[in-house]
Amino acid sequence: MTSHDTGTATHAEAAALSFSGLSSSRIEVADEGTAAELFLQRGWTDGLPIVAPTPERVAAYVAAVGREPGEVLGEVPEQNRSITVEKLAVNAVMAGCRPEYMSLLVATVRALSRKPFNLHSTTVSGATAPLLVVSGPVVAKVGLNSGFSVFGPGHHANATIGRAVRLLLQNVCGGLPGVIDKATFGHPGKFSYCIAESQTHNPWDALHADRGVPSDSSAVTVFSGEAPIFARNDWSDQPEPILATIADAMLPSHFTGGGVVVVLGPLHAAAMARAGLLKADVRQGLFERARRSLSELRRAGRLADEPEPGDDTTYRTVVPTPDDILVVVAGGHLYGYSAVVPSWVGGHESMAVTEGLDDEESARCVLEPSAQRQPEMS
Repeated sequence: MTSHDTGTATHAEAAALSFSGLSSSRIEVADEGTAAELFLQRGWTDGLPIVAPTPERVAAYVAAVGREPGEVLGEVPEQNRSITVEKLAVNAVMAGCRPEYMSLLVATVRALSRKPFNLHSTTVSGATAPLLVVSGPVVAKVGLNSGFSVFGPGHHANATIGRAVRLLLQNVCGGLPGVIDKATFGHPGKFSYCIAESQTHNPWDALHADRGVPSDSSAVTVFSGEAPIFARNDWSDQPEPILATIADAMLPSHFTGGGVVVVLGPLHAAAMARAGLLKADVRQGLFERARRSLSELRRAGRLADEPEPGDDTTYRTVVPTPDDILVVVAGGHLYGYSAVVPSWVGGHESMAVTEGLDDEESARCVLEPSAQRQPEMS
């Protein structure tokens, strides 16, 4: 696409003017406003205004990661489509990203394209979207928010990185609402769903270190998640009641073998750490408490088969194993809140994937926490 760009080119844009190899079709437009209206009419936006992806801007974003524009970062076999560096750059420009976000976006696309994640899980009838959890030095480098209103507005990096993923899923992967994406309701995370893990308030190792990426690196973890469910307990500073509160918030999950992201607020994380709990202890404590009897699940319409003797004393856990609970520390540090992000209804068919940014060998990390993908019965 070409538009009349009257602004002064940055050094990156000037250097990129000689960058060749862009293959996207070009559309002549009069100005930025015309481009935004045209993209809206053609269904290439999320309903909000976009930044016009001029060749100069796209070339600068491609140059920012030092890759060929035609390099394939991921495949969408169901739609017979490929995600190239150039197409990622086009959608990153449209979303309002800065060029320095591109390395993080490249890692995100690689993670989303991994088979265990199952990109199709973000287009089903339930309300799921790719949740991005960024951890490591890149959080401070690009200005990602890990504190107050971590799921909310007001921070450029979170908002535009998450939005770039949404535009990419729609424009490149074919996930058009009502066409391929058949979400019954959707949720606001389908606009942008990107948070960062706190380095200041986290008393334990970073999420990516738990999942095999070197602790001094940066990484992004992608998770097919529903909207957050909030768990408030600001009247206790002891682990037991806090764990009980969070476990109760996990119970609306689907009990279909998927994982859960638990975002511990800093006050809750500090209470656990003061009591000597490690992250593994938190996962185990939540795993043991987040369960329901088969009779309860049937009464709630969560199971379709007929009642059987012993249902009152047979329990199903929300997740198959403690390692299927991803513990992240984020959010404001003044109040006793945590949050739970359930997985999609297909649960065991989509797993969280962690991808590193820095070292190519250590970056390609996909962990399946358990071979048994069905919830535990006891």
